[in-house]
Amino acid sequence: MKPYPVELRSRIVDAVDRGVGSLPTIAALFSVSITCVANYLELRQQTGSLEPRPNPGGRTPAITEERYPEVQQLLQQQPDLTLDQIRERLQLSCSLAAISRTLTKLGLTRKKKSAARRRTTAPRRPSRP
Repeated sequence: MKPYPVELRSRIVDAVDRGVGSLPTIAALFSVSITCVANYLELRQQTGSLEPRPNPGGRTPAITEERYPEVQQLLQQQPDLTLDQIRERLQLSCSLAAISRTLTKLGLTRKKKSAARRRTTAPRRPSRP
């Protein structure tokens, strides 16, 4: 979600400074939450500005870009490996979801069924008339 523009933040804080009403009244006037108004007041007190704080960028990936060639090479040699097998072969200590996200970033697909289950199909029952 994008932060609200500084102009709107300024108008909200200005309304508080002029004494337009209580925090709930001002929040309703600008269609924001009460917490939002309180956070802008706290931000101004701490930093002297209403500029949004920088986004730290989130969590670092479990499998770094330096290991991408290793993942690609492993899957070229054995394309039917499961996520768990990939984790074991690369000696990773991350979740299966992290491996799946890495494969998605690389544009690689994974097989959902093992080779043993794909060999034969179950016979179909004839439909009843």
